[in-house]
Amino acid sequence: MTKLSVIMATYKENPQFLKTCIESILNQTFRDFEFIIVVEPGETNLDYLKELSGTDRRIKILQNVLRLGVAGSRNRAIEESSGEYIALADGDDYYDLRRFEKQLEFFRNNFNISVVGSNMCLVNECDNIVGRRMYPKEYDDIKRSFLFEMAIANPSVMVRKKDVEEIGFFNDKLFKAEDFDLWLRFLSKNKKMHNLQDNLVYYRTQPNDNKKRGHTHYKNYYNTLKTHSKFIWPFYQRFISLLFFFIVSKIPNLLLDYLVNLKIVKKIKNIRLR
Repeated sequence: MTKLSVIMATYKENPQFLKTCIESILNQTFRDFEFIIVVEPGETNLDYLKELSGTDRRIKILQNVLRLGVAGSRNRAIEESSGEYIALADGDDYYDLRRFEKQLEFFRNNFNISVVGSNMCLVNECDNIVGRRMYPKEYDDIKRSFLFEMAIANPSVMVRKKDVEEIGFFNDKLFKAEDFDLWLRFLSKNKKMHNLQDNLVYYRTQPNDNKKRGHTHYKNYYNTLKTHSKFIWPFYQRFISLLFFFIVSKIPNLLLDYLVNLKIVKKIKNIRLR
């Protein structure tokens, strides 16, 4: 069995971003992996991807007959994968060349950990670093942080496949919150997570990511939190979180960007309930 399966869902990605991403994956210091790329109907980069797969035996292209979306495409890749570990990748980001090596080394030394993420550098369209995103390191801090935010960066995730098979795959009905749902299900089963403090992902960011998320994102966040939080935190911990996301989920998109960036909202999200 292959040690590692790298999975990526892509649809009409910026060709240069996609090329940079794929090069950073193929040039990893850990090289024994399969690279499964799932493409949607009408994919504009298909010729490039097919040509690339002919030059590197690690690449496997899966073409969807119908649009499955990101969650459905990732699920298909996981089902087709043969690795002991699954690494997620997004086509507009790129990666430190030691990402896989460092994450696999951590797994080898920590058998109780199910999910390993990392910190990220934020880059603009010219690949200039414009910021950094830090994530809590230890499991207890990660668990607390999930009350108000994604405490693990999806593009940095490596996970044991056996745990995904046990917990279940991405929920393809939860548009824009499928990752949040999956990791809450992991927490509800007491699956341990850890974030390496290295910047292993170069995350392509926009001036205002909240506009990209929108009302649906926060509505699904609230519904997901409502479903799973009772299995993770006591009521006194989850109450403020549920109230916060309930209120935000009711706000129209026109006001959402402004309100989410208010200092008071950022302070609420930084509350640490013991």
